[in-house]
Amino acid sequence: MLISVVIPTCDRKSRLLSLLDSLHLSSVPLLEIIIVDSGSDRLEPADYAPYENLNILYVDSEKSVCIQRNKGIRMARAPWVFLCDDDVRVPSDYLEKLIGHITAHPATGAISGLFLQLENEVWTAQYPLRSAKQLIWTFIFQGSVWGEIELAGNHGWVVKKIKEYYLRKGNHISGAGWPVITQFSGEYFETPLYSLGAALVRKDWLLAAPFDEVLDPHGLGDNYGVAASIPGDSLTVLNSAFVFHHKEPVNRLKRPVQYFRRVLALDYFISTKEKLHYAKKYRLLWSLVGNILNAVRTKDRMMLRPGMKAIWMIATRQNPYKRGARDGKKVLEPMI
Repeated sequence: MLISVVIPTCDRKSRLLSLLDSLHLSSVPLLEIIIVDSGSDRLEPADYAPYENLNILYVDSEKSVCIQRNKGIRMARAPWVFLCDDDVRVPSDYLEKLIGHITAHPATGAISGLFLQLENEVWTAQYPLRSAKQLIWTFIFQGSVWGEIELAGNHGWVVKKIKEYYLRKGNHISGAGWPVITQFSGEYFETPLYSLGAALVRKDWLLAAPFDEVLDPHGLGDNYGVAASIPGDSLTVLNSAFVFHHKEPVNRLKRPVQYFRRVLALDYFISTKEKLHYAKKYRLLWSLVGNILNAVRTKDRMMLRPGMKAIWMIATRQNPYKRGARDGKKVLEPMI
């Protein structure tokens, strides 16, 4: 199987070299690695000369991770594109496992391994729900769930009914538009939404559903938009394969700004993506109210202002992404 790797990057030279170290050891030959760099701290030819088995194409771009990804995808010569964030570490057999699944299931067009992040010194792919109160809260406000429901003991019929509801629905999109992934078991699982930071996707699918360049240069929410647009009902996630996401702090926005822009992107996608037809703006606003109440309850004051401004901009139809799409203009930096 021919594979082109597309890596957008910006001022993360050391992390990018670490990624090339891991790709250099891949058990699967790679047709090419397309690095699309929008930063000032760039690689020199001598930096990647040691990777003799890698065909590296190094190109520049304006600062926009969506534009960078689309540029790399268009350049790709292989029918399959490995979308790869610049701050992941890829085990040598990762792509081999993904290809093995595709060979056994030829209808697969988008597949990822588990996207692991370091939480409390442990690499994890999910955040299980272990609190009955949190389960009820999430259900009422149609929030996101990214982990299995692991409640010990008997919590009464209300909690039982909610657990049965999530079991019956499986992995899905909530009425507010958030991903709900509660079933991770088996050799693999299917989900309508998942990270594309280490995903192998058919190039023709990506050309038909490009990354939305109206988003701000950091592209927060970009994976969501593509996952909600590509053909097929769901993405495949293989439990036997995984990458390590290091969440490089360089060129990474602070949590309140990330949240604010993701919410605006979600509101924009609800109005533009067919797969999100069930989600409604009023349900998203209700969900955001729940997030604000939760921030008050947990004394997370830094999240109050972005939450309230997001509600105001959505309710008053001031979402800059919607205006940008309507006017044909790229959005620069939506501010809290």
